[in-house]
Amino acid sequence: MSLDNAKKLMIGVAETLGCKGDVLGDDGMCTVTLEKSWMPPVHICYIDSDNSMLFFSEIGILTSERETEILKELMHRHYLFADSNGACASLSGDNNMITVQLKFSLSELTANDLLGLLNDFAGEAAKVKILVYGKGENGNDESSNTDISLISSDKLLEI
Repeated sequence: MSLDNAKKLMIGVAETLGCKGDVLGDDGMCTVTLEKSWMPPVHICYIDSDNSMLFFSEIGILTSERETEILKELMHRHYLFADSNGACASLSGDNNMITVQLKFSLSELTANDLLGLLNDFAGEAAKVKILVYGKGENGNDESSNTDISLISSDKLLEI
């Protein structure tokens, strides 16, 4: 596969979600923002060297008040990838930024497969953000009343 084929896959994803146009830049990158402002944007990068794609989201800065509790819960979620949909959380050594990422091969993927991976990843990033912060911007409990599926809304994301 090539960057051109990766672009075609992303165009198929965008069309399914009701967006039009070439969404993956010539550098192989784009950012997907979700309708709910508390959800972190998903950065997407095509990696030509091994025909893979990387989804990446910055969740927020981990503070010392709940550091042990949050790190322990993240480790539980990743035990045998039981609760993480294959995504991996990490912590930047520079500034304690929690990130979630997923790298996968594009071999034999369809636009629907890619949309499913994006949907699962966005859900995982949202779950990690809820784990870290507990409440949304407006003080409401996002974990109990939020639909995090990209496919269930007419226009839940913007590319």
